[in-house]
Amino acid sequence: MSGWLSLLLVSLAISMDSVSVGLTYGLRKMKMPFLSLVVVSGCSFAVVYGVMLVGSSLTSWLTPEIGQHVGAAVLIGMGLFTLWRLFSSDSKPEAKQEEPPAASMTEQGEPERTVLSQFRIFGVMIQILRDPSQADADRSGHIMGWEAVMLGLALSLDAFGAGISLTFLGYDPLLVSLCIALMSAFLLWTGLAMGRRVGQHNWVAKLTWLPPVLLICIGVAKIF
Repeated sequence: MSGWLSLLLVSLAISMDSVSVGLTYGLRKMKMPFLSLVVVSGCSFAVVYGVMLVGSSLTSWLTPEIGQHVGAAVLIGMGLFTLWRLFSSDSKPEAKQEEPPAASMTEQGEPERTVLSQFRIFGVMIQILRDPSQADADRSGHIMGWEAVMLGLALSLDAFGAGISLTFLGYDPLLVSLCIALMSAFLLWTGLAMGRRVGQHNWVAKLTWLPPVLLICIGVAKIF
């Protein structure tokens, strides 16, 4: 598998959440200005580039062959873990929540405007991935400012392992970061456009297995 094709497929696999988020926003008629789209893309770029710089400092301890095998193993591990998470969540019925999340609502039922001031940032990002509307902290119907930053960081979570993996596989950090940032922005914009035209997106849920399987296939191809 060629280096460019592998990079494109990995970028696509770890950016698929952007499609789902975009569809959700489009269906709810939420708006994301171009500047917010740039901010989200910039967050992906910064996270991936930073992770790959850290990974680059580790590659000096490994031979190229070992580094390639480690990178492939990370991709396979990410894919297997994601598949396990998908199947385990499908086998357990979700409990109905009688009360709204504390991070998004106050006791009076008004939108919580101080989410970004809390220390549980990682938990907030997980909530955003589970329910993308949580990124709209002020319920304005627009994703702007710090809301775009939080959304960008949430969408970058999958890039941690992939960034280190691609570093071990010998990819240039700047090139990878740029590719993933552009792919994330493109898929988010595509999801927004489709969401405004499609009544429902159940078909997206049926394809959640595709990105992890793609990562596993790329990892296996890199080993052999």
